[in-house]
Amino acid sequence: KRRNRLNARQVNRLMEVFEQTTKPKTEIRIQLAEELGMRPRAVQIWFQNRRQKLKK
Repeated sequence: KRRNRLNARQVNRLMEVFEQTTKPKTEIRIQLAEELGMRPRAVQIWFQNRRQKLKK
């Protein structure tokens, strides 16, 4: 199964939300996924990975 890289628009939007909250609620994740044409699970993983990057 191929992984799709996110485009600049998707990353920018995810970063906007990340700056407001590092742990978005389920509704926000679903809304983001629909808006960006991603799966909610992919949005969830992106936030997990981003939080880990912050720790390092």
